[in-house]
Amino acid sequence: MHRGPEDGPSITAHVTATGATADYLRQLAAVTGQSPEALTIQWAAGQIVVPDTALGDDPAVPDWPALFDGPPDLSEHTHAYLRR
Repeated sequence: MHRGPEDGPSITAHVTATGATADYLRQLAAVTGQSPEALTIQWAAGQIVVPDTALGDDPAVPDWPALFDGPPDLSEHTHAYLRR
C-alpha cells in the first residue's frame, strides 16, 4: 500500500534568510505578489536560485548598452518617440 504525504509524520522547520539573500527574496516577493515567507521556503527547498551577484555585476552578462538596440537618447525623448 502506497502512503501519501498526508499519511506520514509531519515535519516542522524554520528557515531564516539573511543579508543579500533576504533582500533579494523580499524584492522578488514584491514583484511576484507572493509573501517573503513563501519564497524563503521555496528557496530552502531549492526551487528558487538566488544569484550570487547583483544584476549587471556578473562578468558573463554583457553591459546593458550592448543589449539595447534603440536610440541613445530614449529616456530624454520618450514622450516624443511615443507620439510618432
